[in-house]
Amino acid sequence: MKPIVELIKEWSEFEELNADHRIETFCRYYLQKQRPAPKKPGKEGERMMNGGYLLKTMGRILSAYSLYFRSAVKYIGIPPAESFYYLNGLNHLGEVRKSDLINYMFAETTTGMEVINRLVKGKKVDERTSPEDKRAKLIKITDSGLKALDEYYKISGQVVEMTFKGIDDNIMIDCFEMLKFCEQRNSSVAIELKNKPFDQMYEQVMADKPQQ
Repeated sequence: MKPIVELIKEWSEFEELNADHRIETFCRYYLQKQRPAPKKPGKEGERMMNGGYLLKTMGRILSAYSLYFRSAVKYIGIPPAESFYYLNGLNHLGEVRKSDLINYMFAETTTGMEVINRLVKGKKVDERTSPEDKRAKLIKITDSGLKALDEYYKISGQVVEMTFKGIDDNIMIDCFEMLKFCEQRNSSVAIELKNKPFDQMYEQVMADKPQQ
Protein backbone atom coordinates (compact mmCIF):
# COMPACT_ATOMS: atom_id res chain seq x y z
CA MET A 1 0.00 0.00 0.00
CA LYS A 2 1.35 3.42 -0.94
CA PRO A 3 2.18 5.66 2.05
CA ILE A 4 -0.33 8.37 1.03
CA VAL A 5 -3.14 5.78 0.72
CA GLU A 6 -2.21 4.34 4.13
CA LEU A 7 -2.22 7.83 5.61
CA ILE A 8 -5.70 8.55 4.21
CA LYS A 9 -6.96 5.25 5.64
CA GLU A 10 -5.50 6.11 9.06
CA TRP A 11 -7.11 9.57 8.93
CA SER A 12 -10.53 8.04 8.17
CA GLU A 13 -10.25 5.75 11.18
CA PHE A 14 -9.05 8.66 13.32
CA GLU A 15 -12.08 10.80 12.34
CA GLU A 16 -14.49 8.06 13.44
CA LEU A 17 -12.87 7.80 16.89
CA ASN A 18 -12.15 11.44 17.72
CA ALA A 19 -14.19 14.62 17.78
CA ASP A 20 -10.98 16.69 17.74
CA HIS A 21 -9.77 16.67 14.12
CA ARG A 22 -6.68 18.83 14.50
CA ILE A 23 -3.48 17.72 12.73
CA GLU A 24 -1.49 17.62 15.97
CA THR A 25 -4.14 15.37 17.57
CA PHE A 26 -3.98 13.02 14.57
CA CYS A 27 -0.17 12.91 14.80
CA ARG A 28 -0.32 11.86 18.45
CA TYR A 29 -2.98 9.28 17.61
CA TYR A 30 -0.89 7.85 14.76
CA LEU A 31 2.34 7.73 16.76
CA GLN A 32 0.57 5.96 19.61
CA LYS A 33 -0.59 3.28 17.17
CA GLN A 34 3.01 2.67 16.10
CA ARG A 35 4.10 1.77 19.60
CA PRO A 36 4.80 -1.94 20.14
CA ALA A 37 1.72 -3.88 21.20
CA PRO A 38 1.74 -4.79 24.90
CA LYS A 39 2.69 -8.34 25.73
CA LYS A 40 -0.18 -10.74 26.17
CA PRO A 41 -0.93 -11.53 29.80
CA GLY A 42 1.28 -14.30 31.06
CA LYS A 43 -1.28 -15.48 33.55
CA GLU A 44 -4.97 -15.13 34.30
CA GLY A 45 -5.87 -11.93 36.12
CA GLU A 46 -2.90 -9.88 34.87
CA ARG A 47 -5.17 -7.58 32.87
CA MET A 48 -7.29 -7.01 35.97
CA MET A 49 -4.16 -6.16 37.95
CA ASN A 50 -2.98 -3.72 35.28
CA GLY A 51 -6.37 -2.02 35.24
CA GLY A 52 -6.40 -1.91 39.02
CA TYR A 53 -2.98 -0.24 39.16
CA LEU A 54 -4.08 2.34 36.57
CA LEU A 55 -7.31 3.11 38.44
CA LYS A 56 -5.43 3.34 41.73
CA THR A 57 -2.96 5.80 40.20
CA MET A 58 -5.71 7.97 38.67
CA GLY A 59 -7.71 7.79 41.89
CA ARG A 60 -4.77 8.86 44.04
CA ILE A 61 -4.00 11.78 41.72
CA LEU A 62 -7.66 12.87 41.80
CA SER A 63 -7.75 12.51 45.59
CA ALA A 64 -4.70 14.75 45.93
CA TYR A 65 -6.28 17.31 43.59
CA SER A 66 -9.52 17.21 45.60
CA LEU A 67 -7.66 17.70 48.88
CA TYR A 68 -5.81 20.76 47.53
CA PHE A 69 -8.98 22.15 45.95
CA ARG A 70 -11.14 21.78 49.06
CA SER A 71 -8.44 23.54 51.07
CA ALA A 72 -8.25 26.38 48.53
CA VAL A 73 -12.04 26.81 48.48
CA LYS A 74 -12.15 26.95 52.26
CA TYR A 75 -9.24 29.41 52.35
CA ILE A 76 -10.90 32.01 50.11
CA GLY A 77 -14.34 31.49 51.65
CA ILE A 78 -16.46 30.47 48.66
CA PRO A 79 -19.13 27.70 48.65
CA PRO A 80 -18.08 24.02 49.00
CA ALA A 81 -15.98 22.47 46.25
CA GLU A 82 -18.85 20.30 45.00
CA SER A 83 -20.68 23.49 43.99
CA PHE A 84 -17.90 24.13 41.47
CA TYR A 85 -18.42 20.77 39.78
CA TYR A 86 -22.17 21.33 39.43
CA LEU A 87 -21.79 24.93 38.23
CA ASN A 88 -19.14 23.86 35.75
CA GLY A 89 -21.35 21.05 34.48
CA LEU A 90 -24.37 23.33 34.16
CA ASN A 91 -22.32 25.95 32.35
CA HIS A 92 -21.28 23.26 29.89
CA LEU A 93 -24.80 21.86 29.39
CA GLY A 94 -26.77 25.12 29.28
CA GLU A 95 -30.39 25.16 30.47
CA VAL A 96 -31.42 21.60 31.32
CA ARG A 97 -33.63 19.61 33.66
CA LYS A 98 -32.31 18.95 37.14
CA SER A 99 -32.17 15.23 36.35
CA ASP A 100 -29.99 15.90 33.29
CA LEU A 101 -27.37 17.66 35.42
CA ILE A 102 -27.52 14.96 38.10
CA ASN A 103 -26.98 12.25 35.49
CA TYR A 104 -24.12 14.24 33.96
CA MET A 105 -22.48 14.31 37.40
CA PHE A 106 -23.05 10.54 37.92
CA ALA A 107 -24.67 11.51 41.23
CA GLU A 108 -27.45 9.95 43.26
CA THR A 109 -30.73 11.83 42.90
CA THR A 110 -30.97 12.86 46.57
CA THR A 111 -27.37 14.10 46.72
CA GLY A 112 -27.68 15.94 43.42
CA MET A 113 -30.92 17.64 44.44
CA GLU A 114 -29.35 18.85 47.69
CA VAL A 115 -26.49 20.53 45.83
CA ILE A 116 -28.74 22.05 43.16
CA ASN A 117 -31.26 23.36 45.68
CA ARG A 118 -28.42 24.92 47.66
CA LEU A 119 -27.19 26.66 44.50
CA VAL A 120 -30.73 27.88 43.73
CA LYS A 121 -31.09 29.22 47.26
CA GLY A 122 -27.73 30.98 46.91
CA LYS A 123 -28.90 32.53 43.61
CA LYS A 124 -26.12 30.82 41.69
CA VAL A 125 -28.71 28.91 39.67
CA ASP A 126 -32.15 29.89 38.37
CA GLU A 127 -35.00 27.44 38.00
CA ARG A 128 -38.29 27.57 36.12
CA THR A 129 -41.06 25.17 35.20
CA SER A 130 -40.49 23.47 31.87
CA PRO A 131 -43.00 24.71 29.27
CA GLU A 132 -43.04 21.20 27.78
CA ASP A 133 -43.49 19.28 31.04
CA LYS A 134 -45.05 21.08 34.00
CA ARG A 135 -43.68 18.41 36.35
CA ALA A 136 -40.08 19.18 35.45
CA LYS A 137 -37.87 22.10 36.46
CA LEU A 138 -35.35 23.68 34.11
CA ILE A 139 -32.21 25.18 35.61
CA LYS A 140 -29.50 27.47 34.28
CA ILE A 141 -26.51 29.26 35.74
CA THR A 142 -26.98 32.92 36.78
CA ASP A 143 -24.61 35.87 36.48
CA SER A 144 -23.79 35.35 40.14
CA GLY A 145 -23.04 31.71 39.40
CA LEU A 146 -20.75 32.66 36.51
CA LYS A 147 -18.91 35.07 38.77
CA ALA A 148 -18.42 32.32 41.37
CA LEU A 149 -17.30 29.97 38.60
CA ASP A 150 -14.59 32.43 37.60
CA GLU A 151 -13.29 32.36 41.17
CA TYR A 152 -13.30 28.57 41.13
CA TYR A 153 -11.41 28.52 37.82
CA LYS A 154 -8.69 30.77 39.22
CA ILE A 155 -7.96 28.55 42.20
CA SER A 156 -8.46 25.38 40.13
CA GLY A 157 -5.66 26.56 37.85
CA GLN A 158 -3.35 26.86 40.85
CA VAL A 159 -4.37 23.43 42.09
CA VAL A 160 -3.72 21.90 38.66
CA GLU A 161 -0.22 23.41 38.76
CA MET A 162 0.35 21.84 42.18
CA THR A 163 -1.01 18.45 41.14
CA PHE A 164 1.08 18.12 37.98
CA LYS A 165 4.20 19.93 39.12
CA GLY A 166 7.23 18.47 37.34
CA ILE A 167 5.14 16.68 34.67
CA ASP A 168 5.86 17.73 31.08
CA ASP A 169 2.90 19.11 29.09
CA ASN A 170 3.43 16.52 26.35
CA ILE A 171 3.06 13.71 28.87
CA MET A 172 -0.25 15.15 30.09
CA ILE A 173 -1.46 15.56 26.49
CA ASP A 174 -0.50 11.98 25.63
CA CYS A 175 -2.28 10.63 28.73
CA PHE A 176 -5.39 12.64 27.87
CA GLU A 177 -5.44 11.43 24.27
CA MET A 178 -4.92 7.81 25.25
CA LEU A 179 -7.68 7.81 27.86
CA LYS A 180 -10.18 10.06 26.06
CA PHE A 181 -11.99 7.18 24.33
CA CYS A 182 -12.31 5.31 27.63
CA GLU A 183 -13.79 8.41 29.31
CA GLN A 184 -16.25 9.09 26.48
CA ARG A 185 -17.46 5.48 26.30
CA ASN A 186 -17.95 5.13 30.03
CA SER A 187 -19.61 8.55 30.33
CA SER A 188 -22.35 7.63 27.85
CA VAL A 189 -22.83 4.06 29.07
CA ALA A 190 -22.77 4.87 32.80
CA ILE A 191 -25.64 7.35 32.50
CA GLU A 192 -27.75 4.82 30.61
CA LEU A 193 -27.06 2.02 33.10
CA LYS A 194 -27.07 4.15 36.27
CA ASN A 195 -30.14 2.61 37.92
CA LYS A 196 -29.76 -0.98 36.68
CA PRO A 197 -28.53 -3.91 38.82
CA PHE A 198 -24.80 -4.58 38.50
CA ASP A 199 -25.25 -7.90 36.70
CA GLN A 200 -27.19 -6.13 33.94
CA MET A 201 -24.59 -3.35 33.83
CA TYR A 202 -21.80 -5.89 33.42
CA GLU A 203 -23.62 -7.90 30.77
CA GLN A 204 -24.44 -4.86 28.62
CA VAL A 205 -21.01 -3.23 28.88
CA MET A 206 -19.14 -6.44 28.12
CA ALA A 207 -21.46 -7.27 25.21
CA ASP A 208 -20.23 -4.19 23.33
CA LYS A 209 -17.67 -4.93 20.64
CA PRO A 210 -14.23 -3.83 21.92
CA GLN A 211 -12.58 -0.94 20.10
CA GLN A 212 -9.72 -2.04 17.80
